[in-house]
Amino acid sequence: MKNSKISLISRLSSDLERMSKIERSIAETIILSPQEITEMSSQTLAQKCNVSQSSIIKFCQKIGFRGFPALKITLSAEMARSENAQQIHAGIFSDDSLGSVAKKLFNSKVSAMSETMKMNSNEKLDEAVRLIEKSDRILIMGIGGSALVAQDMTLKLTKFGKSVISSGDSHIQLANLASFRPDDLLVAISYSGKTREISVAVDFAKENNIPVVFVGGFYGDNPPDVLLHCAADESVVRSSSIATRTAQFAITDLLFVLLVQRRDDAAERISTSQELVRKIR
Repeated sequence: MKNSKISLISRLSSDLERMSKIERSIAETIILSPQEITEMSSQTLAQKCNVSQSSIIKFCQKIGFRGFPALKITLSAEMARSENAQQIHAGIFSDDSLGSVAKKLFNSKVSAMSETMKMNSNEKLDEAVRLIEKSDRILIMGIGGSALVAQDMTLKLTKFGKSVISSGDSHIQLANLASFRPDDLLVAISYSGKTREISVAVDFAKENNIPVVFVGGFYGDNPPDVLLHCAADESVVRSSSIATRTAQFAITDLLFVLLVQRRDDAAERISTSQELVRKIR
């Protein structure tokens, strides 16, 4: 089996957005009812997912198992451990040693950054930077954990003298977006791509020819102008979206550095900004 050090539930959760409709149906059923799945036959699971039995077998093989029985064995082992040790974060259990926790956490963060860089072409990154450079106004929108990434990116871009808007209130964010024009830009940050506020904002922007740079997972059937993928191995059991934010920060930090590289006045503007802040310390 591939990626044996990563739990099956974690892997399925991380890969959901890359799966076909049939694969996603099977994966979500496993994620939501893992204990129940260990007691099912492939035929029963096929009926529950409303797919063919051969689809179950193909799914198992695609994710690295010989068949459904092998998947059940792995899932049963994970469930057995969960009964004796509480999973406190993706792949980290309450009985892990301090060294093990540190290693797992740092490995997940490094993996998130490495996989994220592999998923984004130079062409996509270049287009995102071009849109940021030429825009009159920029609205950076994120909800929940993604709001932290949005705030950080806002702070960075204001150092260039850009008119950057961000707010922790989604109503204010949408109200600002309502006045945007095609020469402005929406930067939407959401790992799942399913956050209601983000979906409404992106749909409005596309309807009104406002360019959109999306930083997150996989958006769906109506992709924005530039989709910058973020990879993170996090299951439904997590104390915080740590790897997700690590991947998002990797993208926004890279965009900032690329902007610095291209602007002749970047060093001067950043220095002026820092000097002004020092006056209040």
